[in-house]
Amino acid sequence: MNRLLWCLFFWVISQGTYAQRAGVYQFEKNLEEESGQLPPLKVLKEAGIFQEDVLPELKNAKRSVYVFEKNYGLQFDNRAANGFLRDSYTIEIYFKFSALDSWKRVIDFKNRKSDNGCYIYDGKLNFYNFALGTRAPVRANEYTHYVISRNGKTKQLKMYVDGESKVEFTDQNDEGVIDEDGVLNFFHDDLIVKEEASAGAVAIIKIFDYVVEPTEVKKSYLKLNESVLKKPMVPPVATSPPPARPLPETKTPTNANDLPSKEPSLVLSGQVQNETTRKPIKQPTVLVLNKYNTEKQRLKGTDDGLFKIAFEVGQDVYFMVEADGFFPTSIHFTAKELTEKSKNGTIFTLKPVTISESIVLKNIRFVQGKPELLPESEEDLNRLWMFMRDNPAAEIELHGHTDNLGDFDLNLALSRQRVESVKAFLVSKGIASQRISGRGFGSTRPIANNNREETRPLNRRVEFVIKKLK
Repeated sequence: MNRLLWCLFFWVISQGTYAQRAGVYQFEKNLEEESGQLPPLKVLKEAGIFQEDVLPELKNAKRSVYVFEKNYGLQFDNRAANGFLRDSYTIEIYFKFSALDSWKRVIDFKNRKSDNGCYIYDGKLNFYNFALGTRAPVRANEYTHYVISRNGKTKQLKMYVDGESKVEFTDQNDEGVIDEDGVLNFFHDDLIVKEEASAGAVAIIKIFDYVVEPTEVKKSYLKLNESVLKKPMVPPVATSPPPARPLPETKTPTNANDLPSKEPSLVLSGQVQNETTRKPIKQPTVLVLNKYNTEKQRLKGTDDGLFKIAFEVGQDVYFMVEADGFFPTSIHFTAKELTEKSKNGTIFTLKPVTISESIVLKNIRFVQGKPELLPESEEDLNRLWMFMRDNPAAEIELHGHTDNLGDFDLNLALSRQRVESVKAFLVSKGIASQRISGRGFGSTRPIANNNREETRPLNRRVEFVIKKLK
C-alpha cells in the first residue's frame, strides 16, 4: 500500500512539473525547427525565398533569411506541436518590414478571425485594441529585435523592442492566447480589416513555452550576434511534453477604458461609406485636426474604405474626411464620444458630387441681420475650400437664403451680401474668383416652416450648386 502511495505521489509530481523548452527556426534554406522536435513552419499563401542578406545591425554580417511578400506570412501549428504554446510563453523574432506607413501585423493568435493582436503602427508597438506603446526604434527596411511574453498566472503581457519593454498590460480576456484553431500566424493579415501587412524578411524565430525574464530579454538583444550568426544555446525541446490542456475559448475583448493607466491609449476603427448607396468608398483620406484646424495626422483608408487610428485617452478629436468624387465632411468627437466609438467602431459618410445638385452648408453662421461670418462657420467653410482646392476645374454657384422676418427687400440684399462673404473667404484661401458665382434669394425658397421658432433658423442658410466639375 505504501509503495502504491509513493508511486501515485511521484506520478502527480511528474505531471505538474516539466522542463522549460524552446524551439528555434534559423531559416537556413528551410522552414525546419533546428532540433526536429517541433513541426516546420507552414507557408501562408505563396512561398517566399531564401537569400543571403546583409545585417547592418550586426556589423554588416551576412546570413540566410526568409524573404516574404506582402501578406505572404508563416504559420506555427500548435496542435501538431502537441500544444507546445499555452498561456505562458515567449516569442522572439528578428525581422524587418519593407513598409511601416500604417498598421502592420506581426503576430495573430486567432487565425485571422479577429483584428486584435500584435502590430507595429507609426514606429510604435501595440496590441490592438488594448495597449499602445511609446515610439520604438522600428524603421522600415531595418531589422528589429522583437519579443512578446505572457505570464499565464498573472495574465501580464509584455512586448519589447531591442531589449526594452515598450508595452505592458493585463490580458484579462486571453487575446494573446492561441484559440481553438491551434495556430499562430506571423506577418499575415486578418480577415476583419485588410491591407495591414507588409513585405519583409525574417532571420530567426524562437518560441519558448515559458516567460523569459526581462533581464534575459535584454541579454538576448545584446548578444544578437551570437544568437543570429551562431547556433543559439537554448534548452532542447522535450520529447515527452506534459498532457495537453484544453485551449482557452475566445472571449469578448475588453473595452479601451480597461487599458492600464501607465500608457493610456485607444484606437478608433471605422469605414467611410457613400451617403447615398451606403457602399464603401475606395481609399478615402482621413485627417485628424486640432481645434484650430491644424492637421495632426493624415492616413489613407483601404480599398474597402476601412481605417484605424490610435489616440491618447481624454482628448477631443476633429476629423476631416474626403475622397475623389465626394464632398468632404467634418466630424467632432468629444473625449467621451471617442471612447465610446472606439468600442464598436464608427461609420463616416460622404455625399457624392453631382452636377446641379444643391448642397447645404449647415453650419455657416452669420451675425444677426448682418453679412459677417461667425467663428463657428469655419468648419464648413474649410470643407468647401478643400473641395475647390482638390477639384481645380470645379466651378460653383453660391445661393444665399434668409427667413421671412423683417423687410423683404432688406432680406434679399442681405442674402446676396452673405454670399459675397463666403466667396471672399474662398478667394482669401487662394480660390480664383471666376470659379465662384452667387445669387441671393432672400426668403423666397424656404426649406422649413417659417411660422415655428424651432424650424425657422433652418431657412437662414447658404447652399452651393456645382456648375462644372471637370
